[in-house]
Amino acid sequence: MYTYPGNIHIHSAYSDGSGSFEEIAADAAAAGLSYVIIADHETLAGLPEEGMNHGVAVLVGNELNRKNNHYLVLNLDKYFPGNEEDPQELIDRVARSGGLGFLAHPFEKGSPYIEKGKAQPWVVWPVFRFHGMEIWNYTSHWRGFHPSPFKTLYHFFFDRKGAMSGPPPELLALWDCYNNSGHRVVGIGSSDAHAFPYKLGPFSIVIFPYRYLFKTINTYIVLETDLSSEFVTARSQILGALQAGRCYSCFDSLHSGKEFRFYAGSQDDPVMMGDTASYVKGLQLNIAVPSERSITRLVRNGRVINEFRKKIIVLDPPGPGVYRVEVLYRRRFHHPRPWIYSNPIFLQPPLQ
Repeated sequence: MYTYPGNIHIHSAYSDGSGSFEEIAADAAAAGLSYVIIADHETLAGLPEEGMNHGVAVLVGNELNRKNNHYLVLNLDKYFPGNEEDPQELIDRVARSGGLGFLAHPFEKGSPYIEKGKAQPWVVWPVFRFHGMEIWNYTSHWRGFHPSPFKTLYHFFFDRKGAMSGPPPELLALWDCYNNSGHRVVGIGSSDAHAFPYKLGPFSIVIFPYRYLFKTINTYIVLETDLSSEFVTARSQILGALQAGRCYSCFDSLHSGKEFRFYAGSQDDPVMMGDTASYVKGLQLNIAVPSERSITRLVRNGRVINEFRKKIIVLDPPGPGVYRVEVLYRRRFHHPRPWIYSNPIFLQPPLQ
């Protein structure tokens, strides 16, 4: 198995970001990324710039809707408008057109100390037949985290890692609910990068530059072969992994997540994240984490059933269920911080 880090949900100068594709690709390469997905607001103007750039696969999607119910759309080469009032119609239209759709920052919360409480959550529920959702969005998380100006400034200048307290629990519960009920939902992590320029008197600064954000919350794809250096093939590999759920989210600011593994069965014939297999006695779950400074939790049907403090874990699952992994990173002199979130493996009751 091969893992490749990428950053999803990036805005360029084609919408409300500040960078060109060339600048974004250069920063992604400097951050060690293999791919990026640019999702400008309601435009595919950047589509002609898709391709390999600085050795990074640059894919183009877009983000539909403006006020609420933001929807990330991938794998379409033709733009069509969003639908804020009836997002289910938009979801269905994207699916019929062969696109992949992800709910963007569905439980976003604002803070009165950041952009006057600005927030753009999903407000129309329930929705179905979407492909996935952002379970952890760096910019969105930052926007809603801070209860006071002092803590905002403290975390911004001295402890940005500490500001990331993990995906909202209610969002994880919703994600589990969908997957447990048969509506498979792929979880992704994203940055929502804009590289906002701000004026402070005679000075201009960029809040969260691209290169900084490209080392925060990334989505690693898991492939059975090397990622191609030829763009058309690489694009198919990346979108295929995201479609299948063969991916996991990682807060790389704590530690690289590249060596993470989660699969069932043998390494020669693995049941990978996003896959379905029959539960049979002797089928083991295999977990490998990249650091000894970890606390690994095995989640079954939305409930933590085991916790480990070692790098290599092999265990017999207690029965059929939807299994996923959460990993915390133990920072020196700090509380453990949320770090890695896998997509599920689905173990079904054996056929009678």
